[in-house]
Amino acid sequence: MLVLWVLTLLTVMAVSMTATQRTELALTEHQLAETRWRLETDAALAYTAWQLRQPLPTIDATAATSTGDDASLTPDWLPNGAAHEWTFADTTMTITVFNELSRINLNQADSALLKALLVTLAVSEDDAATLADTIIDWRDPDDLALLNGAEDADYQAAGAAFGAKDEPFVAIDELRQVLGMTEALYQQLAPELTLAGEGKTVVTEFASATVLAATQGLSLEDAQIQQLEQQTLRAQNRGGPLYHVIITAPAEPATQRMEALLELTPGQATPYLVHWRRFGVRQLAPEKSAPQAQ
Repeated sequence: MLVLWVLTLLTVMAVSMTATQRTELALTEHQLAETRWRLETDAALAYTAWQLRQPLPTIDATAATSTGDDASLTPDWLPNGAAHEWTFADTTMTITVFNELSRINLNQADSALLKALLVTLAVSEDDAATLADTIIDWRDPDDLALLNGAEDADYQAAGAAFGAKDEPFVAIDELRQVLGMTEALYQQLAPELTLAGEGKTVVTEFASATVLAATQGLSLEDAQIQQLEQQTLRAQNRGGPLYHVIITAPAEPATQRMEALLELTPGQATPYLVHWRRFGVRQLAPEKSAPQAQ
């Protein structure tokens, strides 16, 4: 009987040690994969900065459009969201670049511009006016609610555990806490907004159709036509100096993703600056939303 107990104990110990080794091996492999991905995205950012600093080639307007194997990819790197494939260290990445100043500044936009943006995203006039004023009240320093806005008392009445921040946004994600904001609407708004730059002027050359419609008083259909016309004309510059870069690569079980804000200012001490980067950004399912306005 004693021998059986000893054998059982040894078996349990062996199984436990095997499971521990497997766990440690899996954790090590995960850490190595994360480190490898970070280094690969560093290389991709450097490659992107190099591409954006290349002079735009002069092409005869009468020249035929290339129809080679790479015709689906934009031959010149422009901050227009076009996909560029690049392989480094046996990893094929997709790099897309957007002109950050072609988005609406969330801390600088007035209520009228925010309302126009919301209406463009199919929010009703009344709801758009309410949400626009509520966004302004979230970031302004006073506790006086605008005509359609909301301050601490309104958040309290809606059952929120917090009130208006009364300070500028430090992250676009904060919009999720604004009274009346839903997750579905946030997912539509976030790509059109920025916190970079200090002015209210939007660089329309590389702007999305939604931003064009909101800033120029156009319908979304007319804005899409204008955007298409801009894309058919060869760009004479690459915008900047701030670029929003998204790098993705296939992986298991989900696609790896990294976002960064890149600065390419002529004459700066370093070839490029990375103001921030975020790994593993995912589209979230619409599960939670901010408290609804009463």
